[in-house]
Amino acid sequence: MKETRIAFRYAKALFDLSIEKENIEQVIEDMTLVHDVCKANKDFILLLANPVVRTDKKLAIIHEIFNKHLQKMSMLFLDIITKAGRENFIDLIAEQYTILYKQHKGIITTTLQTVVKIDDTIKDQLISLLEKQTNANIELIEELDESLIGGFVFKYDNLEYDASIRKQIQRLKKDFAGNLYIKGY
Repeated sequence: MKETRIAFRYAKALFDLSIEKENIEQVIEDMTLVHDVCKANKDFILLLANPVVRTDKKLAIIHEIFNKHLQKMSMLFLDIITKAGRENFIDLIAEQYTILYKQHKGIITTTLQTVVKIDDTIKDQLISLLEKQTNANIELIEELDESLIGGFVFKYDNLEYDASIRKQIQRLKKDFAGNLYIKGY
């Protein structure tokens, strides 16, 4: 919880600065790249969290990885974070920045899990229905999950609608696990 609060404060500072400098779109691209690199390289995250590695070495590594790909403001921000000893929060800060960006742009992220990829027309209908209901832009993430057997699982905000065959089978197992014998009949 404490880490999220720290990351949010740094992300909010960067977000406010990017709005002031009118380069919010470039910074979201930078933070997406930073998050992707952190997600793909667990060794990089472990290096940043390692207290034995000196700050100047961490800065050199960060510059080697990101200098050619990020704009100047994002690089300076990473420098500030590293010099402040908060480099182990870089991934969380990038994630929090993305959340702030989506809130600012009115984008709601939803997830649809299915066994097979859904048709584009169904996808478009679902997105337009959700946009009409929420008055926001919808970002639909499709995930394939064969363990569902059939049906779908839809996640929106903190809500989940599970219309999968797997869930129905689990309900049936639970119902049959109960004692059906009623004394006196």
